[in-house]
Amino acid sequence: MQKNTDQIIENAEVLWQENGAPYSNRFADIYFSRQGGPDETEHVFITANDLVSRWQELDSLLSHSRNCSQRQPSNTFTVAELGFGTGLNFLCCWQAWHKLAPSTLRLHYIACEKYPMQLSALQQVLASWPDLQNFSISLISAYLDHSPGYHRLHLTSQDKHSEVVLDLYYGDAAELLAAQPNRRDVKVDAWFLDGFAPRVNPDMWSPALMQVLATLSRYGTTLSTYSVAGQVVSTLQACGFEVSKQTGFGQKRHMLRGKYVANSVVHPVPQRHSWMRIPEHSSDDHAAVVIGAGLAGCSTAYALAKRGYRVTVLEQNEDSASGASGNRQAVLQCRVNNAVNAAWQFNLQAFLYSARHFAAMQELHPEIQWHACGVLNLDTAFRSRMQRCAEVRLDLYSPQVARRISKTEATAITGIDIDGGGNFLPLGGWLNPAALCRAYLRHPRIQFVGNAEAEFLIQENNCWTVFSPEHQVLASASTLIIANSFAARRFSQTAELPLVPLRGQVSYVNESRESRALNSVVCGLSYLSPSFDSLHSAGASYSKDVSDLTLSHKEHADNVSGINLHLPEGALLESAIAGGRVSVRAGTGDRMPMAGPVPDFKQLRELYDSAGHRDRKFPPAQPTYQSGLYISVGHGSHGLSNCPLAAEYLASLVNNEPSPLQLPLVECLHPARFLLRELRKQPNQR
Repeated sequence: MQKNTDQIIENAEVLWQENGAPYSNRFADIYFSRQGGPDETEHVFITANDLVSRWQELDSLLSHSRNCSQRQPSNTFTVAELGFGTGLNFLCCWQAWHKLAPSTLRLHYIACEKYPMQLSALQQVLASWPDLQNFSISLISAYLDHSPGYHRLHLTSQDKHSEVVLDLYYGDAAELLAAQPNRRDVKVDAWFLDGFAPRVNPDMWSPALMQVLATLSRYGTTLSTYSVAGQVVSTLQACGFEVSKQTGFGQKRHMLRGKYVANSVVHPVPQRHSWMRIPEHSSDDHAAVVIGAGLAGCSTAYALAKRGYRVTVLEQNEDSASGASGNRQAVLQCRVNNAVNAAWQFNLQAFLYSARHFAAMQELHPEIQWHACGVLNLDTAFRSRMQRCAEVRLDLYSPQVARRISKTEATAITGIDIDGGGNFLPLGGWLNPAALCRAYLRHPRIQFVGNAEAEFLIQENNCWTVFSPEHQVLASASTLIIANSFAARRFSQTAELPLVPLRGQVSYVNESRESRALNSVVCGLSYLSPSFDSLHSAGASYSKDVSDLTLSHKEHADNVSGINLHLPEGALLESAIAGGRVSVRAGTGDRMPMAGPVPDFKQLRELYDSAGHRDRKFPPAQPTYQSGLYISVGHGSHGLSNCPLAAEYLASLVNNEPSPLQLPLVECLHPARFLLRELRKQPNQR
């Protein structure tokens, strides 16, 4: 099958010079100065952007505002780089941050790269700088050299004394930066312009890209670059940057330093009003309430707590993970798609994010039992479906995400005789979701409250209060996240959401001598996980619009037979079923979750109805949102893949920092999308 070159990231073509330095064969240019890479970075980027003194000032301001109970400025400082290359600029920036050790300020680093180095090349070049190993080891362990889009990496130094967020944007820089939701309070603080020289890589210095940089800058945002080419100077000035030549590094006479002033030019045209825009978040406290203690709620609480929020988690049952998140084993795999669209992109980015996230959580909490053993989807299980549907297009994925394997390979990988080949997901695996929820809730800034049934919500003076059925106050905060699955419809603010109950039954089956050897997840007409405490998990049934929690003997039989026919005879027996578990998940009509700010549905409907034909595509006024109210529901049977990235997205909105999701993905998950689809079908009454 021919490769889809638009979706497969091409790696850098690296040649190695006699001194061991990397050289780009594609652009016929060096990656860093021959006079010393780290010294060049310090001069051209760290010092030129005055980063250390700015960090000190902001950190002091944040500490003072917290001590005085004042409204706090953003606790995130964002650096963005054009051209990640070897990662040297990022590592030197992190090293400077580490030396300063800010107490409250967070560092967020965005790097755009169209042709990333392969991991082996990155390891080779970074070995040249042992002084950076405290940081480069962490980068290498989380680094990915595949797949387009946004990729968020949470990195901790080897001495555990500092943490940073690194967003790698793989693809065209102009397109990916323009896809960042444009919010007034979320801007880049400093730009590193470090693409290959304009004469060999003009796209990295184009007026269109510089205009995007201006859109993502605030007054006073700084930039620096080694290039002083006339076209670079004039383009930056035309886009609102005040620039000046400074002394260059090494044999280079000059470099460029600039600041965004936007007082002598027309400000870049903002993104047009959207029915599914992202509202600005404003709050006077650093507290949040989360309703629901399953994967969606616990992961969101954890993401907020990591940002310094005090989080109260309310759960109607006594313990966490009492619903669909309470199974013994949950499987992580990527939902493969045949069409390249926002759903394809989200499923890919969410899968990759979860695989990295669980590996990091396993180091801190080994009890979650994360096993990156891979997931095999058998061809033999889907023959009837394949007669009706197009074959899965693996050309849309890197082999590191999904690849074909033969029957012989399948048997070798899984450790058990399999009746055919299929599509193998090397990064997939399984874990104990209940243990994961408990690990999340152990964060010191999270307070778990069980037996706390939330019945209704009231907002007064920008503060949300959650009440029980007996009208008792359960918790209050300026920020509220609803993550209680299908029960979200009990609240008047979210009653319109078209959530669908999905019954699912998992069967627990005693291992046999043959099945004990299984060491990868295998998916046939049902799935089978490797043995955990002598029990396999087989499942799961999928019954739409059914909420009954009674165990079904038929569903037990279907779970076992659906995978048993692909295994050696007698490997799995129906008589070996030792129990099971039924839960009801919440699904949606388009099989995508709902994650984001909750709109005022009544106001949105009225605004749409009053709009003329030309205004129906883009609203004449910004739709109103229910300030401080967010939701994460509708994850269906893919909560393990979806929830961590959805949680990171919501936490980024609340904390006013760059989104880990591009605009098309934001709209794909937006809670208002179903109402808008319904409204667009209605005739215009005007």
